[in-house]
Amino acid sequence: MIYWLGFRPLKKKELLMLLPKLSNDQLSAELHTLQNLRIVNPVKNDEDQYSLTDDGDQLRQLIVSSSLWGLQQQDDNEDLISANVVEPENTASLRDLVKYNDTVEKYLG
Repeated sequence: MIYWLGFRPLKKKELLMLLPKLSNDQLSAELHTLQNLRIVNPVKNDEDQYSLTDDGDQLRQLIVSSSLWGLQQQDDNEDLISANVVEPENTASLRDLVKYNDTVEKYLG
């Protein structure tokens, strides 16, 4: 969830599409927990969106960097060539983000 909210504010239904393993109740509980930790904030608009706080954005950068570094180390230890992971633009459509889900699961899951 932290990864996806780093692109732009997202609605709950969009988050459910990007996180298909979560139920609506689980998503609501996670959002509540992340709000209490000051990682996620609801966006004050009529669209019921959520975004990362500044602390949440810093946490996201740390998670992404350390995850990719760790997997590259595993590849190096097995004499494999690491994949070059390029994140979609923050203007990517929800459809494009959903397509990117396999890459996220492999490298950040």
